Amino acid sequence: MKVFLERWLVPLILLVAIAVPPFLSLYPLGVIIGILTFAILGLGLNIVVGYAGLLDLGYAAFFAIGAYTTALLMVKAEASFWAALPVALFLAGVAGVLLGYPVLRLRSDYLAIVTLGFGEIVRITVTNLDFTGGPEGILGIPRPSLFGFRLDSDLSMYYLALALVLIALYFSRQLAFSRLGRAWLSLREDELAAEPVGVPVLRVKLMAFVMGAIWGGLAGAFFAVRVGVINPTSFVFMQSVLVLMVVVIGGMGSLPGVLLGAAAVVGLPELLRSLQDWRFLIFGIALIAMMLLLPEGLWPAPRRRPHPALFAAALEEAPRQWERIQRELKGRPQETGKPLLVVEDLAHRFGGLKAVQGVDFVVPEGQIVSMIGPNGAGKTTVFNTLSGVLKPQEGHILFAGQDIKGLRPHRVAHLGMTRTFQGIRLFGSLEAYENVLLGLYPRQKARVIESLLHTPAQQQEERESLKEALAWLHFVGLGDKAGYLARELSYGDQRRLELARALAARPRLLLLDEPAAGMNPAEKEGFLTLLEKIRELGITVFLIEHDMSLVMGVSDQVLVLDQGRLIAQGTPAQVQADPRVIDAYLGREEEAATPRGV
Repeated sequence: MKVFLERWLVPLILLVAIAVPPFLSLYPLGVIIGILTFAILGLGLNIVVGYAGLLDLGYAAFFAIGAYTTALLMVKAEASFWAALPVALFLAGVAGVLLGYPVLRLRSDYLAIVTLGFGEIVRITVTNLDFTGGPEGILGIPRPSLFGFRLDSDLSMYYLALALVLIALYFSRQLAFSRLGRAWLSLREDELAAEPVGVPVLRVKLMAFVMGAIWGGLAGAFFAVRVGVINPTSFVFMQSVLVLMVVVIGGMGSLPGVLLGAAAVVGLPELLRSLQDWRFLIFGIALIAMMLLLPEGLWPAPRRRPHPALFAAALEEAPRQWERIQRELKGRPQETGKPLLVVEDLAHRFGGLKAVQGVDFVVPEGQIVSMIGPNGAGKTTVFNTLSGVLKPQEGHILFAGQDIKGLRPHRVAHLGMTRTFQGIRLFGSLEAYENVLLGLYPRQKARVIESLLHTPAQQQEERESLKEALAWLHFVGLGDKAGYLARELSYGDQRRLELARALAARPRLLLLDEPAAGMNPAEKEGFLTLLEKIRELGITVFLIEHDMSLVMGVSDQVLVLDQGRLIAQGTPAQVQADPRVIDAYLGREEEAATPRGV
């Protein structure tokens, strides 16, 4: 039955959608056209809210821009619908840039309030401009023609709406399973973890707004020619709320869910129309019951997986792919012992607290360097300044000869420095292989247009990326758990998954923040072996750790931090014998027993 549904459900639905409407009367046909219009709007807002996790309460603005642009060009410039449509999409996209660029640094409620204001600004603007018709709007918008035939009937407009929905669905799915789509999901899951992986957060957010705006413009262009008259009352705040309801009720991030959500939001009140004044009360009660019984929506977003045959082939190929990766990594030019990371006079303060002050050290290429120290010493603050999470107030950070002080985390990752976190930061609702695919982001090259068109080059890159992601999972011992959600893995496996994600970028320098914390003795022994294998690959490792047996057993050099200052550095034997280290850290048994750095 499952195989039958997977193979034939979509063709059967499409067949019904094509064959049944000619037998419907005008009223149900009009309701279905309204559902399809909201489906296009929902697919656009689903990119912004469902994928990228950004709350937009002014989405009706893009709907209005698409509608007014189409109406003005067709009525006043006498352009055809097909000539006006790309202009409407372009201007809606430009509006997405104008809104997104200045406001996407905001989060949560603030972003919602600003987008709400944008929607009202657009509505008030078209109300007060003479050339938009003011409060009366624009009348006499002609129906489009196609191959010499005028689409005058509601049936012909239904088929046009259906075609636009299918196009919007196709491109939405292509984006969802692309490099950009995974980046959107990473923002929704954990923005702080996404950027050090290599995801340019602001740029990716902006692309979500632009794509969502274009979908809104498409729906607006169709709405204008279907209704034949538009005015500002069609683009009020309530429209934005209804589109948001489509996404939430259907299931955030779910493409089939958007279609069901549109049917529920538009169709259910029409089914209750005979009840007159009671219909909205019943509709509201039904929505509340629906959300209580189905909190993830009518059709929750399914687990994302490539075609089973492709996934199985990539799994089988993983060991051979790993051999190729080893050869390529070991073949990289490397000057063992040469300074790879040079930190000079590093200082960072949190208000009046001097977390790090006057720190100088060097991490030579090809070595494993550890940083130890008591709680509150400033170790994680050092890592945050190195990886771009924090911008240090003073000092210099040179990586491979380039000053990286103040660079955004994604730029640091693209240069070849990746990291893990003290508290595990995985993308929990994504599968293990998808987490590692996100680690490949800095090395993938497919552009948005290639993802939209699903070009052969983009398909090839996705296949090779999947093989490499599975190969890294094979390396850390998670090859048999590639299809598990990250949150379903055990603590030790989550640590290894985070390591695989950081390694997928093939960094020159890997920062590990307490990677063995919480591991049992057997897991720590396996992790020690992994560290040695990573060094053999030619990857330099800089780690913070409190397990002294691990630090002293694997490190070439050890740095000791106390109260934000570097008090010792040298070989493990030299550090163990240093009186300052014994007094500040090693001699404090109660701190060594349950350590946790800053």
